[in-house]
Amino acid sequence: MNEDLLRKLSEADSIASNESEVREIAYQELKDCCDEVIYDPLGSMIFYKKGKSTQPVKMMFSAHMDEVGFMVRHISDIGFLYLMAVGGVLDKSKEMQIVRVTTDDGRKYEGLLNVTKDNQGKIKDMYVDIGCDSAEEVLSLGIEVGNIVCFASSLRKVQPKVYMGKAMDDRSGCYVLIETMKQIKDSDNDLYFVLSSSEEVGIRGSKTATHLIKPDVFFAVDVANNPELVKNYTNHRLLGHGPMIEHYDKTLVPNRKLVKYVKKIADENCIPYQDDMLSGGGTDAGNAHLEAGGCLAMVLGIPLRYCHGSYSMVHSDDLENLIRLTVELSKINRMDYKTIINFWEENKND
Repeated sequence: MNEDLLRKLSEADSIASNESEVREIAYQELKDCCDEVIYDPLGSMIFYKKGKSTQPVKMMFSAHMDEVGFMVRHISDIGFLYLMAVGGVLDKSKEMQIVRVTTDDGRKYEGLLNVTKDNQGKIKDMYVDIGCDSAEEVLSLGIEVGNIVCFASSLRKVQPKVYMGKAMDDRSGCYVLIETMKQIKDSDNDLYFVLSSSEEVGIRGSKTATHLIKPDVFFAVDVANNPELVKNYTNHRLLGHGPMIEHYDKTLVPNRKLVKYVKKIADENCIPYQDDMLSGGGTDAGNAHLEAGGCLAMVLGIPLRYCHGSYSMVHSDDLENLIRLTVELSKINRMDYKTIINFWEENKND
């Protein structure tokens, strides 16, 4: 387990369209592990490794860089920073939290996030107190409207294999892809490892990156929230029980033969997994599988608790087992791929 990398990724401040800190970490980790680094116009980062086969399968694995957070929308005359949420931040994580403001030139200031509420108890406004008493004092620090604000959460190991930190959605997925690519020295297939932009505000970066790459097969590596008070058979997102193979979400129902292939690969390599379905929401795969005439796509999930909060939890065994699975899936051959997309075979007796 590369705890130092997970820490760097978790503690980086990168909301939608402001992912430079994550890009820099990923570049330093993978610049010597790929043949080319490509950026799409939205800022998604593509690490390309050329395959050795004369008939390579174009494989795309994607995890998003951005986290839920805030932007400064107003600086009051008494020196408070009023915020706009960027992505679906948990309401319970908007009160009395330490947050960090990043200026355009990279200076960082910590403050206390709090809220005002209406008569029904619903959040009305969010503001940050950074210890200033006037707008002029705030502006003198280089803080201005549009600056990003993120939770100032530090990564903690709360159990021998359980880590707690901010932005695990989807820095844990970024971690998996970075560590996967390090393990793949040679490949028959053309491999594209993508760290996508702006997933939390409409699943945008994977759409543009997929349009550029036009993959044969797309795997989104993303998280799914564990209902922490439920430990019975209805919870298929238990920490430490293996990554999830997602059979359904509101934006994608994967090819059944692809699902069976992934499960077969996991079984053959003794990789534990959990069968799961998402009743709501979606991932990068939702847009990606509709691009450029369509492609095979599915979601490989990471169980976590407290998604979109100031802290969330992941289990290192789930990350390591997903790395193992992703490495094996990168080896799919042309014949298996053709079998999965052969819909004529279903009608051979007609």
